[in-house]
Amino acid sequence: MQVYETTFIVNPQLEDAGIDQRVAEIADLISSNGGKTIHVDHMGTRRLAYQIQGLTQGYYGCFIYEASEDTPRKLERHFCLNDVYLRHLTVRFEGDPAKLGEKPEEENERRSDGPSRPPVGTRRPDAAPAAKPALPAEAAETTETAAKTEEAAPTPEPEPEKPADTEEPEQL
Repeated sequence: MQVYETTFIVNPQLEDAGIDQRVAEIADLISSNGGKTIHVDHMGTRRLAYQIQGLTQGYYGCFIYEASEDTPRKLERHFCLNDVYLRHLTVRFEGDPAKLGEKPEEENERRSDGPSRPPVGTRRPDAAPAAKPALPAEAAETTETAAKTEEAAPTPEPEPEKPADTEEPEQL
């Protein structure tokens, strides 16, 4: 037997009882085929990354279970025959199913023992001075081009000043 993870999205326009019934159908299908449910995650209604069948939200559910190789095929058929399932994905679960409820040790240590972060906008006294923000590629090219043209172009010579005693007549 293999350990699998199946994630699915149900149409959120169903009533709560209808959504619970669809989730229960998946659990029944797994157990009726000799599988054992290890973990069930009801993620709830979430916003979709893009519209699916004109919907912008969906109810997400996830099962981690141990079952024979034919169970994912039966689940696939079930998902395809029912229009209330918007999307589904089944993959082989990699990792230790016993550690599903625990958070990683590194994350726990960092949050409890690690230094707290300074408020946004403040700097540590030992921090290096902030670097100038880099110019976008187009602006950098424009600056380089302008510098090259300034070097290449000769500077115009100033016109000699006219002597003070030669004045032009005024025109009225």
